[in-house]
Amino acid sequence: MVTKYSLEERIARMKELRKQGYICSQCVAMVFDDIHGMSPELTERLTAGFGGGIGGSGEVCGAVSAMVMLDGCVNYTSQDEKKQLYSHVRNLCEKFKYCNGSLLCRDLRVPGKKTCNELIEEVITTCHNEYCK
Repeated sequence: MVTKYSLEERIARMKELRKQGYICSQCVAMVFDDIHGMSPELTERLTAGFGGGIGGSGEVCGAVSAMVMLDGCVNYTSQDEKKQLYSHVRNLCEKFKYCNGSLLCRDLRVPGKKTCNELIEEVITTCHNEYCK
């Protein structure tokens, strides 16, 4: 897959988006526009509800939710691929959980743990390494 951005460019774009007020899920999804092909406006709208752990509930981290969405964009083309997609998504989520202790926003956003920007950068790095080979 030919990609438009380096990892460093994706991270710089994420930091700029954060300064503009975009949430974690939006930042992850929006810096992979070359991979999913959606417009910035559509990406912004589709990922808006993932913030704060899905609608501010503290559940699954928005950056992780965006990673799962991106994985579907890359690795799913038909119903026949659902099992493989689920396996790949579980693997990505298990790696994130292993590194951070949880997938839940409320568990991640506590003093002494990584900042949201650090988690977003980690997810962007994972996605870049997965999809931009």
